[in-house]
Amino acid sequence: MQSETSRRTVLRGAAAAGVVGVAGCLNLGSGNSDAENETALSVPSLELTFFARMENAFNNITDERDELGGSFYAAGNSQEQQVSDLETPISQGVDFILVAPITSEGISPVVQQANDADIPVVTIDRNISEGDIATYVASDNVALGRRSMELCHGFMSDLSDKDEYNVVELQGTQGASTTNDRAKGGSEAIESANDLNLLDSQGADFSTEEAVSVMEDFITSYGDDIDGVYAHNDLMALGAHQAVDNADVGDIAITGIDGSEAWVDEVQNVDHYGTLAQLPEEMVRQGVDYGLQAVDGDDLDDYYQIEGLEVTSENAGEYLDDYF
Repeated sequence: MQSETSRRTVLRGAAAAGVVGVAGCLNLGSGNSDAENETALSVPSLELTFFARMENAFNNITDERDELGGSFYAAGNSQEQQVSDLETPISQGVDFILVAPITSEGISPVVQQANDADIPVVTIDRNISEGDIATYVASDNVALGRRSMELCHGFMSDLSDKDEYNVVELQGTQGASTTNDRAKGGSEAIESANDLNLLDSQGADFSTEEAVSVMEDFITSYGDDIDGVYAHNDLMALGAHQAVDNADVGDIAITGIDGSEAWVDEVQNVDHYGTLAQLPEEMVRQGVDYGLQAVDGDDLDDYYQIEGLEVTSENAGEYLDDYF
């Protein structure tokens, strides 16, 4: 395992590279031009540290495995760009493709191109609604949503004793399978509780800046009635925190999903903040393994689950040491 300092340096470097690449395609080859198998990984954007961690893991894997070469693409949250990104490795005849789709429908035509070229496609973190894939490797986002809402509910109960608790929801990119699943999980948690009420739910596109704006609107509309915030990712949880911190509304429980460094830095200092951490490094590692198996013609399950880790102030420091 790398030291904490070296790991954080690598990830921050990857995030910095994302600032350069968000306006269009960022393609980074592994340098293994003579590798037995070639692959490619396409992600929505490097604005999200979660995907920067995927990039770091992908580059480490292709560097460590002499038999594997690969190229990495970040689409700057442009659906058109992601389609174009994927057309490149297909035209180059790679052996398999890894992709975290921006939306569940947007890359269906290019997945069909891969199918026609007999190139296995492994989706990671987010899935597609149409097209044939070798397998899907991800957290159970419905379960993550349910657990995050339940964690928020517990924090609200710790903060005050009420007959009913009011929560607002910050949703991710509309149309993304992740957003749909995490919304479903949150709804399941609300339905199973007899003292939890959803005040409002609005999209904030997985963005801190958007979340600040939406949360400010929530505070204007509902003020002290808000007991908790359930955010579909940690960047939006961070935005909610910033809006709450700037407003005179008292303590509000906030939970997210992903396990990003910036949000967990806040979590370790606040007892009513938390997240359900995903492990993008493990998604990429398993995605590569299953992609190679698909190339060899092995039978694969439709879905392989990566377990999420609950992170609160009690274990936030340990989590940061282990993953950053």
